[in-house]
Amino acid sequence: MSITFTEEAPARPVIGPNAVTRMAQALSHRLGEGLCEEIFASAGLAHYLRDPPTHMIPAEDVTRLHGETVARLGEERAAAIGREAGRRTGDYLLANRIPIMAQRALKLLPRILAARILISAIARHAWTFAGGGAFSYAFVPHLQLRIVGSPICQSLRTEAPACAYYAATFERVFSEMLGPSVHVTEIECEATGAPACVFDVRW
Repeated sequence: MSITFTEEAPARPVIGPNAVTRMAQALSHRLGEGLCEEIFASAGLAHYLRDPPTHMIPAEDVTRLHGETVARLGEERAAAIGREAGRRTGDYLLANRIPIMAQRALKLLPRILAARILISAIARHAWTFAGGGAFSYAFVPHLQLRIVGSPICQSLRTEAPACAYYAATFERVFSEMLGPSVHVTEIECEATGAPACVFDVRW
């Protein structure tokens, strides 16, 4: 079984618009439109609120937005926003990017086999969420995901792992296929000084 997407990788680092549009939704939902507008304006991205992007956007825009969110809200509140935005992104991917028939087929398979098929498809299209970063995975023995050069972590320094957005996106997609016991935890993060952002996937 294979899962096929239609996008082709571009020549310069870009990322899917969900990393901005779902952040806008999460910020507005939790904090109100006023503070959302302030954060986007401070990041130089107010135009995305007036005209939400529907195509790939420069990866540096995502860097600025997530960095400004941490600067304005602090790590804990920014992580809560990131988690909600990630869940919303996962919902979008399930509704629009992963074919329904493929989802149904994966749910019928043993979970380890479904996980291998799904992560293989995700890896082939990692440029849509990793920007200029490098994505890889391994079963050691459980599944771990790794991003080197995460757009979220560029120029960001935090005490705790900062990629709640990615963790929640992965968790939402995998839990739909493998069941509600799936839990994704970021165990290493470039924002804290680690060489890569590493996500532990367990079910």
